[in-house]
Amino acid sequence: MYLPPSSYHDSLEELWDEEEEPEEIETMMKVVPSAYHQYLDVFSKVKAEKLPPHRACDHHIELEGSLPP
Repeated sequence: MYLPPSSYHDSLEELWDEEEEPEEIETMMKVVPSAYHQYLDVFSKVKAEKLPPHRACDHHIELEGSLPP
C-alpha cells in the first residue's frame, strides 16, 4: 500500500522526542531541501546519539585474540 509523504506524520513535531531543540529543527528545515523534509528525523542529532533498543536477533561478536574492538 502506498501512502503519500504527507500522510506519514500529522506534524513535524511528531518526528522528534521532547529532547530535540526547536532551533535545531528550524536549522535542519533551512538546510535540508524541502523535497526531503519528510525524512528530517534522519538528521536528528539527538536520535543519532542513541542506541536502538535490544532485540531478539541481537548477537555477540567474538573478537580475535587481544585486538581492540
